[in-house]
Amino acid sequence: MSTAEERFAENVLCCVDDLNTILPRLAARYEDLVIIAALAEHVGGALRIFIQAGICTPEQARRVLAHVEDTAFARAFEDEVLELPESMQ
Repeated sequence: MSTAEERFAENVLCCVDDLNTILPRLAARYEDLVIIAALAEHVGGALRIFIQAGICTPEQARRVLAHVEDTAFARAFEDEVLELPESMQ
């Protein structure tokens, strides 16, 4: 893994930790499925904006969505690796 990839992976994990501190407050107000649906809405909207702004390509957005699907259905959490977007390599 390159230095940029290591920084990216580390930042992703730090962000996950930050989200984990926020989620209990949301869970006190909303059902779990509502939270997940809101996060999906947020991710989808962000990807659309990124594509329109040229920050990522539709293929890169699809890779992000494939990663979400893979995480949910195919991988053990310990084996999870998030790839650095091509634009950051």
